[in-house]
Amino acid sequence: MASTLLKNSKKILKAIPQNIFVSPSKLAVYIGLTVYWIIIIFGTFFQI
Repeated sequence: MASTLLKNSKKILKAIPQNIFVSPSKLAVYIGLTVYWIIIIFGTFFQI
């Protein structure tokens, strides 16, 4: 399952246009939202 997830994440990263990461503020927002959603998902599964 982890290998499938890794393969899918590589495909997704290749599909994201590179110009999104040009602006540092956009990058910070995307990183912040990613961390936020990871915390929500882990909190849901582990009942934190």
